[in-house]
Amino acid sequence: MKSLGSQIKEARQRRHLSQSALARQVGCRQSALSMYEGGRETALSAQTVGRLCEALGLLPPTEAELAAARAAGEGVGEATRVFCPNAACPSNLPAEVGGRVALVPRAHAVGEGEIHCAWCGEVLERACPECGAPVNAGAFCARCGTPYLAEAPRRADPARAEAAVRLMAWAGAR
Repeated sequence: MKSLGSQIKEARQRRHLSQSALARQVGCRQSALSMYEGGRETALSAQTVGRLCEALGLLPPTEAELAAARAAGEGVGEATRVFCPNAACPSNLPAEVGGRVALVPRAHAVGEGEIHCAWCGEVLERACPECGAPVNAGAFCARCGTPYLAEAPRRADPARAEAAVRLMAWAGAR
C-alpha cells in the first residue's frame, strides 16, 4: 500500500500542480510538502494534510491513521530533542546555509526533569517557536521551515565556532 505522501504526490502531478502552487493553495511551505511527499510523516500537521487531501480529492486519513504513521516515522521511545534559544550560547554553532549565516542548535541530551541549558542556563525549547512541532535535527523546523534561532550573527565568528566545537567535544567525551 502506498503512503499518503506518495498518493498526494501522484494526485498533485495528475493535476499538473507544482509543489509551490499546491503549498500556497493549502497554506504550507513547499519544503514541508516536499518532505511529506518524500515520506517524512511529521513534516505537516494533521490540519494541513486534511487541506491537501481536500484540494486533491483524496479521502483524508483518520486521526488514528495519522498518529500511527507519525509513530512509525518518528520511532517511538526516542529521546526528545531540545535546543537552547539563546543565540549567544556556545551550544549554537554558526553555519552558512543558503548564503546566509544561521545558528545550528546542538541537540542537548536531557533527562525527564532537566529544563535548563548546561552551557548558559537558559530554559530549553522542546518545540518549534513558530508552529509548535517537535524539534528535529538541523537549524530549521521541518514542518514550517522557520529557523529555530532567528537571531543569527551578521558573520560567523571563527573563534566562537572553534570554542563551541571544543566545548562539545569535551562534553561528548565526559
